[in-house]
Amino acid sequence: MSADAESLHAQEPNAAPTFPKHHPAGLWVLFTTEMWERFCFYAMRAILVLYLVDVSTNESTPGFGWSEADAYRLYGIYTCLVYFLPLLGGWIADQYLGQRRCVFLGGMLMALGEFCLAATEFVRIGGGTKVTLATDPTALAVFYAGLALMIIGNGFFKPCISVMVGQLYAAGDRMRDSAFSIFYMGINVGAFFSPLIAGTVAEKYGYHHGFIIAGIGMILGLISFSFFGRAYLKGIGDAPHKHDPNAELTPQEKAAREKALYEQTRPLVKEDWDRLYVILVLSLFVIAFWVSFEQAGSSLNVFAKAQTDRTIVPSVAAITPKFIAKNLYLNNEDLIEFKAAVDRVKALADQASHEGEESKVQSFGERFKHLFTFELIRDERPLDVLYSDLKTEAKKLRDELSKSKYPNVQTSIEALDKEIATVHSKIESLQEELKAAEAENRHVAAVKKSLKEQNQRSSVIVGAVSSLLANEQGSTGTDIQESLGKMKKTEKGLEGKFDGKTAYTFPTTWYQSVNALGIVVFAPIFTVIWFFLAARGIEPSTPMKFAIGLLILSLGFFLMIPGAIEAKTSGGKAGPHWLIWCYLFSTWGELCLSPVGLSMVTKLSPARYASSMMGVWFIASSVAYLLAGELARMFGSGEGVDLFFGPEKGLADFFLLMGAIPFVIGVIALCLAPKLKRMMHGASV
Repeated sequence: MSADAESLHAQEPNAAPTFPKHHPAGLWVLFTTEMWERFCFYAMRAILVLYLVDVSTNESTPGFGWSEADAYRLYGIYTCLVYFLPLLGGWIADQYLGQRRCVFLGGMLMALGEFCLAATEFVRIGGGTKVTLATDPTALAVFYAGLALMIIGNGFFKPCISVMVGQLYAAGDRMRDSAFSIFYMGINVGAFFSPLIAGTVAEKYGYHHGFIIAGIGMILGLISFSFFGRAYLKGIGDAPHKHDPNAELTPQEKAAREKALYEQTRPLVKEDWDRLYVILVLSLFVIAFWVSFEQAGSSLNVFAKAQTDRTIVPSVAAITPKFIAKNLYLNNEDLIEFKAAVDRVKALADQASHEGEESKVQSFGERFKHLFTFELIRDERPLDVLYSDLKTEAKKLRDELSKSKYPNVQTSIEALDKEIATVHSKIESLQEELKAAEAENRHVAAVKKSLKEQNQRSSVIVGAVSSLLANEQGSTGTDIQESLGKMKKTEKGLEGKFDGKTAYTFPTTWYQSVNALGIVVFAPIFTVIWFFLAARGIEPSTPMKFAIGLLILSLGFFLMIPGAIEAKTSGGKAGPHWLIWCYLFSTWGELCLSPVGLSMVTKLSPARYASSMMGVWFIASSVAYLLAGELARMFGSGEGVDLFFGPEKGLADFFLLMGAIPFVIGVIALCLAPKLKRMMHGASV
């Protein structure tokens, strides 16, 4: 029992309770712990899908090589379980361990989970191999073990630390609401910095380093929780103890116990059933909201990486200190993708040449050194020179792949080899002419057009070679064909983009910080708006706020439609502003819905069903995340959905679908809001 609680307990039965005027120090302990836990969780959330789909910046961490559909499905299952397990974790805390022990246990499991994810690179066979149960079962098992530890740890941590915040305050203390507002800021501070720090490190030095930093963040939170908790969390979150029937109770305690017992056993009346109905309906609204909102960690994340222009404008790059440019910015994204494609084809070529042989396994020392070595791949040569060298390396790879041991393939390729060499020679000649023309500012357009035509001819030849290899070499040939296709596509997009100057892009994960920053900036503004409307008697009811939140969210995805069309039809990438607007509208929608959700459940639920209704609320979120992953899997790549714009407009139809779901449910919520408000019987939040 805390000192404040003891003072209340010692008061006379009929005395009016007094409350402290300042927040207890324990709040800041829990604030710091939650900040680091969210740092850990959102760091992993920001890079998980990127790691799975093999969007890497150096060959030492080539990712899993999964398809976007497979990555989206796993992400959906993961987030689903993250919001389902707190039901079990909260029950264990209430019945056996107490919240304090569960917070520490959950934090330790999550830190171990992050380190397991990093250790996947320690046990895997090597780069260029798609990680599956057949190709690398050990790496896959370690990776799944890391996810499982993250899920179980979150199940213990998530429901318990919020309960401990509530235990710091006596019933009726008005400072409780402001305490949860402060605590909510801790969540968003951690969520803001984790993509900027861990995400940047992951994209520059390797994804396993991002996981390690996330795990270290959780360890820091546990150290703070353990050290300061001894002094400032006494009596908070302790294990439950059995009630002694022989213990003497004060009249005040006896009355409170009898009232609680009555609320737990009294029969439900019509008002109770109406309120339960409202909770169930609003839970359905919540599913529609999070189905679209949670695309941030999956489909929107990949769109940010592959189809959004993240170039640092020259005016900003020019005034950026070298230390920041070196440690925060990435090299030109197109060049990074081209080099990664060349590296993957190189690994696949090596794999094909040793097909049937025993895999070469790195020594323990090599793996250990690789796991804890920050290796930044940076080439300071002018981009046009580096690009030319990469093209030469790609040509050599094509030549290697054309040397097949199968006679029928060799015969067909011999004729193509000569033409490949001719085309490559022509490309080199055109590149020299291009440089001269650009230097003298003459005939640039004509030369680039000729270069483009020659590259298109080269693409046809390489496609024929890789197709022959695919027919003869089975799955390995198919992988080579796909990688060559990606390499050629990127190579084609690079033509004429380099002028010899350094170009930078910002990491994909930075977009993940927009939501958290928006919460910190706009939460006080929304609070003022609700107070302003309440003072005039026109504050929207909880169902109306849900409807407004759904409609605002839908607008954000509708704004992504022109961005998707721009990315598909411009021959380049969408502007960065489309995603920023989408995340901002999602944040504004969240501020209308999320803060009042849990409060609504606690106020509407009869005491005997309070835990069950809270379970329904968490299950609704869990179902939403699973559906979000499945929708991204089926339609997030732009295939399988043809509503209005068609496949020639890229992801426009997918974003139309993601906007239509919350819009339709939001309109329904708008129509039902007056009825639902009446059925709340004055319990409006």
